[in-house]
Amino acid sequence: MKEDYKKLLEDSKSYLKTRYDLLRLELLDKLSLILGMLVLIIVALFILLAAIAYFSVALVGWLATCMPVSIACCILGGVLLLVLLVVYLMRRQWFIDPFVKILSSSLFTPKDEDETIISEEDETTV
Repeated sequence: MKEDYKKLLEDSKSYLKTRYDLLRLELLDKLSLILGMLVLIIVALFILLAAIAYFSVALVGWLATCMPVSIACCILGGVLLLVLLVVYLMRRQWFIDPFVKILSSSLFTPKDEDETIISEEDETTV
């Protein structure tokens, strides 16, 4: 009887260690997904800023053919400020909500088919 308790204790320790290792691996998987997404966003923003800079110079050059350069620069600055205002006002719908949706779906969806089968069985029994 005492040996059964020792075996049960050893099995419980082994199970807890395995669950701990699984939790660490899942956390590593989720963190790598988040960091990858963050790096992708940062790289995309740098490319977008470079494109905006080149297009701005080209637009000022084109506008300067029919008006003074200072007025062309002021027009472009006003347009960019309007774009900035629109982006600021729409930040929740365009950036925050989709980012939270992607982040929550990647963090809280089970990856194993076993987990989805278990959750579906639980829903049918309730």
